[in-house]
Amino acid sequence: MIRKLDTWQEWMESDRIIGTAFLHGWDEKKAEERFKAEASGEKPRTETAWGAFDDTGRMTSTIVTCPRRLTFDGAAINCDEVHMVGSLPEARGGGSIRALMQEVLKDFKAKGDPISILMPFSFAFYRKFGFELIGSYLKQKIEIGQFAPFHCDLTVKQVLSQADANQVRALYEAWSLTGNLASVKEDKDWAYRGGGEFGERDWWFGDKTHYTYLFLDGTTPKGYLTFIFNHGSEGPFIGTMEVTDIAFDDPATLRSIFGFLYGMRAKITHVTLTLPRDLDLALLMPECDDVERKLGGHSMARVLDVEQVLGLMRYPAGSGRFRIHVEDQFLPENTGTYEVQFADGKVSAVARTNAPADLCVTEQTFCQMALGLVDFAEALYKEGTEFIGNTAVLQAVFVHKRILTD
Repeated sequence: MIRKLDTWQEWMESDRIIGTAFLHGWDEKKAEERFKAEASGEKPRTETAWGAFDDTGRMTSTIVTCPRRLTFDGAAINCDEVHMVGSLPEARGGGSIRALMQEVLKDFKAKGDPISILMPFSFAFYRKFGFELIGSYLKQKIEIGQFAPFHCDLTVKQVLSQADANQVRALYEAWSLTGNLASVKEDKDWAYRGGGEFGERDWWFGDKTHYTYLFLDGTTPKGYLTFIFNHGSEGPFIGTMEVTDIAFDDPATLRSIFGFLYGMRAKITHVTLTLPRDLDLALLMPECDDVERKLGGHSMARVLDVEQVLGLMRYPAGSGRFRIHVEDQFLPENTGTYEVQFADGKVSAVARTNAPADLCVTEQTFCQMALGLVDFAEALYKEGTEFIGNTAVLQAVFVHKRILTD
């Protein structure tokens, strides 16, 4: 039996199963306090938990989900994240996770979500349910002297008030719309809490002080930079800077940020930045071979409603028409051929058709194409892709887009 869980005792058992599945510590007393508080309304509950039960009524597997707001082609969309998935070791291999995932994804689709996301413990495992790699970024480490040619032509101001944090928020919200899958943050994420910090500290660096600086042209905010300091082997006064957040409204602002970084050389030896993969700093640095680069990305997505996603996509200028066939093994209701008409950057019509397709792809490939990780030319190399015709239109529609996953 598969169903949503609706009592604090069931939420607690779901939490225990997750702890057991991932072999991490589980505190029964703390769990009871948390879920009782959520059940009474004393604390807000944002997660939804699902359980799979065996013939004896024992919960053996669980999926926990949470709502998200993410950017997609210049707008914000509702989305749900598959947050935690786990089974008791002795109950694995019986298909309960597959059955749970069927119900969870159908529930997401019924709510109107066009896509779902997750952070996988195994990419291969979640591909069985139609998810595919979508996160993509370059983690780059640079010796501080590489920034010597750059100059900061903007006014620099440390964030020290709620008004400053509000300016950072405006910059982030504009920046987030330039790419896909950036989180739409809530008011609490921007609340100034003193000491130059706002919102909650980054989960990965919870013990580190975060420093944020605004870059302004007169009174107009142009960009911001948030970083932490990591002590080096020489002691607490020399170390590295790890940039945890950055946004800028034009290339000149990024160059000014680089100039500011060079001014930190008395204490900083190296700077680490995580940037979208299209921002390869080796193309900008005087010694490109000395830029350490690692391509990463540990997130997956799947399309829940092909027709809806085709209707939300941004299209090229002018007008055009194409037909794409999507084969979805896990959610077969998505399988079909869709005809899309567009004009002046927007969709005019999307409808299923029995006419021959210009391009046939799997659900995973379609997801990567729609979100912009894979363009038309790259999709041709993917297993399950069949190209028939209409090259110019498909090349113009399915292009690389900036991915801004957390």
